[in-house]
Amino acid sequence: MPDILIAEDEDVLRRNLTFIMNSSGYAAVSARTSTDAIELLKKKHFDVVITDLVMPVMGGGELIKYVFENCPEVAVIIITAYPSTDSAINAVKNGVFDYFTKPFKTEEILDAVRRALEQKKEVPFTWEKLKRFKITKREKSLLRLFVEEGMSENKEIAERLGIKVTTVKHHLENLYNKFNAKNRTSLISAIIKALRQ
Repeated sequence: MPDILIAEDEDVLRRNLTFIMNSSGYAAVSARTSTDAIELLKKKHFDVVITDLVMPVMGGGELIKYVFENCPEVAVIIITAYPSTDSAINAVKNGVFDYFTKPFKTEEILDAVRRALEQKKEVPFTWEKLKRFKITKREKSLLRLFVEEGMSENKEIAERLGIKVTTVKHHLENLYNKFNAKNRTSLISAIIKALRQ
């Protein structure tokens, strides 16, 4: 039975997620802080860690760093009420398996856990997987700067690609449509899902 660790300071959500995971055939335990979660990781092996980013004492970023440095085989799924382009980009660069913005659907989290257990972080990003979205070469170049190098400023991207800022905005709008995204954060989240499938 796969072991799931849930790090979430919101009591109701933490209890609900733990109950849902246990009811779905997983062995789930939870922690209210990153510090508590790290202590649990020191004592026991987990297959998946689901963590909030903003928590008291020490943020989820520290927990994620601990997992990557000490438990590289563990898949990490982020849930956050405070999404940002930077946090999403950092998540991708650091190898986070999936990224959800609150509120999210239970089925989505369960699906992410199932996929994480199947793939266990051994599947690298394969840009070929984006073919079905019919992205252009220029859009792919923009996404690479966005995802792999963490560039988020339109001006910086425009200079690097040798195009106008308005052209960058146009490409981004096209990408939002292709990935059914509303903003950069949801675009990154959609790209993570597409690249990990």
